[in-house]
Amino acid sequence: MRGQWENEKSMSPSLLRSALGLAGAFLALSSAVMLIIAVASVSNGKYPAAAMQLAAGIAVPFGIWLALRMLADMLITLHRAHDRLEAIERLAGGPLPAEPEPVFTQNGAGSRAGEGGSAQPARD
Repeated sequence: MRGQWENEKSMSPSLLRSALGLAGAFLALSSAVMLIIAVASVSNGKYPAAAMQLAAGIAVPFGIWLALRMLADMLITLHRAHDRLEAIERLAGGPLPAEPEPVFTQNGAGSRAGEGGSAQPARD
């Protein structure tokens, strides 16, 4: 994998997973705060609010973490596939040569300057 800002610097999948773990820790902390608020709502007798806070305190951080995990796994998979394709390309002898552009000549003028005429077609 390549770094986001430095394309030549390698970025390991373990670094991405550790960043995901750090984000997961912050999401778990926010979930714990929400659950403490839900317990406070129960002690005040606000049961519907406590139920909503309990559900949101578990579902929202878990959903965010799950989405980040799936995106990280897709990124790792795409980069591995790209690296494998580059290795196959190197083994096959490098990239295929580009097909030459068609040469349009009119009245003997070449397609590029210095090839028997100007770069533009001759005017009648």
